[in-house]
Amino acid sequence: MTQRTENLLGVLALLVTDEMNAQTTVAALAGPTARAILNAVGQYPDSSIEVLRDAVDLSHPAAVRAVAGLVEAGLIEKKPGADKRAVALALTTAGRREAKRMQTARERMLQRVVSRLDDDERVVFEDLLIKILWHETRDPAHAMQLCRLCDDGPCLAAGCPVECREQGLPMPERSGS
Repeated sequence: MTQRTENLLGVLALLVTDEMNAQTTVAALAGPTARAILNAVGQYPDSSIEVLRDAVDLSHPAAVRAVAGLVEAGLIEKKPGADKRAVALALTTAGRREAKRMQTARERMLQRVVSRLDDDERVVFEDLLIKILWHETRDPAHAMQLCRLCDDGPCLAAGCPVECREQGLPMPERSGS
């Protein structure tokens, strides 16, 4: 039987997911996969579809279709890749603008949620998140999937638990911020 803690975590996960899904203003980004791909192209510029499909856990045909929709919407452009068979994907100006808008909306929503905690509670919450994420990260592809919507700057600077686990490093300490 599910315990109250697990239920509350599930509700919080749905709250965050639902609010992130509600931030969509561009029709081509109506689904979470398209938003994840747009963000992944921003995080891994000039990557191939193969790299990006790992980041969003899609089959090759599904990734090709999702990228095609973003290209058609003018958010992603295809450039010559490392070899004649591959293409490199990059954000267009409109794509960069939309990725930034999505990141800002995500940041505001998460700040609002976490602002309900006082300083001591934030320390405990961060420690718990570090522990859970470090233990739950399975492999490099899973690490990319977990961080597919992240603003990775703050986390990487402090020691991202997902990256540390992926690289075989010990669980990081809390950042102290």
